[in-house]
Amino acid sequence: MPKRVDHDERRREITEALFRIAATQGLQAVTLRAVAAEAGISMFQVQYYFPTKEQMLRYAWQRIAELSAERSGRDIAEAMRTGDERAVIRACLFAVLPTDERSRMLCAVQIAYFAVDVTRGGQAPDQQAMLPHLVRLLTDQLDQGRQRGRVPAHLDAGLEADALATMTAGLLSAILVDAYDMKQATRIIDYRLGHLFPGS
Repeated sequence: MPKRVDHDERRREITEALFRIAATQGLQAVTLRAVAAEAGISMFQVQYYFPTKEQMLRYAWQRIAELSAERSGRDIAEAMRTGDERAVIRACLFAVLPTDERSRMLCAVQIAYFAVDVTRGGQAPDQQAMLPHLVRLLTDQLDQGRQRGRVPAHLDAGLEADALATMTAGLLSAILVDAYDMKQATRIIDYRLGHLFPGS
């Protein structure tokens, strides 16, 4: 009896091969042939699941979003249960950063998509929503902190949220090029949160 193929698993395996190429060489190096070689399968098998490069890239972006949500969701949900706005914001910011080799690869792939969109656009049409979503979450937490007297009343929650999000995006890039490490990034984030939550 022939072995039953798990098509979802095969798509994920192909996507992992794409990730490895994109993380080290950029999206310009991603082709159906290159991904087939990296995955150790035939070109025909790749084309069975992804007839075009564009379809493969779009699926890979969706997979990145799923993996990022899985990774961040647990830590943020745990912080939410504490009712501590500072802990929630900290979890949100750390969810953006590469904390191990796996997340470093995924972050590098995200940057590869961003780089393509800056020059050509169209590879990850929903990625523009990611930063505003983070900013809204941070703003809500800062507003709650203000209402509870934990965040200084004079601060603009929206502007502070923008500053935190853009600071963390900068740290992400710096970590990927080894200008900073996670220890330094942690100190910077905790220093900034110390100013926003002076009594914590």
